[in-house]
Amino acid sequence: MSPTAGDGSSKPPQTLTGRILGAFTGPPSSGGSEARADPPEVLSPDERKAAMTTLDRTETKWALGGLILAAVAGIGIPAYYLVANPLTKEDGKYVAVSPDAGLVGGAILLFTVIGFLALWKRKRTLLAFALFIIGLAFTVFLLPVGFAFIVLGGWLMLRAWRLSKYGTTDSKVIRRVAATQPRGRQRKEAARSTSKTASSAPGARKPPTASKRYTPKAPPRKKIPKATE
Repeated sequence: MSPTAGDGSSKPPQTLTGRILGAFTGPPSSGGSEARADPPEVLSPDERKAAMTTLDRTETKWALGGLILAAVAGIGIPAYYLVANPLTKEDGKYVAVSPDAGLVGGAILLFTVIGFLALWKRKRTLLAFALFIIGLAFTVFLLPVGFAFIVLGGWLMLRAWRLSKYGTTDSKVIRRVAATQPRGRQRKEAARSTSKTASSAPGARKPPTASKRYTPKAPPRKKIPKATE
C-alpha cells in the first residue's frame, strides 16, 4: 500500500537523488489549483536586478550537474596521476608531475565547494566565478573539459545580461522585444528630437552664446632708447 499525504493523495517516496536535487532546485511545482502562476514573459525594470543576482530552476540544474562532475573529476584525475606517477621532461631532466596534479586537484575541489555554497545561496556571480576557475584548472589536464566549465560560467553571465537588457532569457521573446526597440540611427534621431524639444520648450534655459563685443588688442609698447653720454 502506497503512502498517502494528509489530503489523501498518493505520494511516492522520495529518493536520495531527489532529495539532493530538491535541496538545490527547490520543491517541484504541484499540479491542479495549487500550481504556481507562470512568471511574466518580460520582467519589469524593478524585477530585473533581483532576477540577475539569483538563479532559476534550469540554471540551477545545469550548475549542479557541472559541480558534481567537477567533484568527481577533481578527485579521479589527480588520483590517476598520483597513482601512475608519470614523468615529464623539463630542461633535459625527467620530473614527476604528481605534486602539480595534487595541487591542481586541491584547487578544483576548493572552488567546487565554493560553487556548491554559491548554488545553495543562489549567488550567480560567485557561482560563475567558481566555474571559471574550475575550467581554467581543468585545462591543465583536459582542455575540452576545462573549456566546457568556462562556457557554463559564461552562459550564466549571458543570461544575466539578457535579463538586464530585455527582462527575459527566452530567445523568441528577446527577438520580439528587440524588434520593437529603436536601433542605431533611429535611436540617435529620437535622442536628437528629444533634445530639440527640450531646448524649444518655454522656460528652458538656453546655452550661453559668444559675446559680440570686440576689443582690439593694444599696440605693442615701443622701447625708449637709453640716452648716451
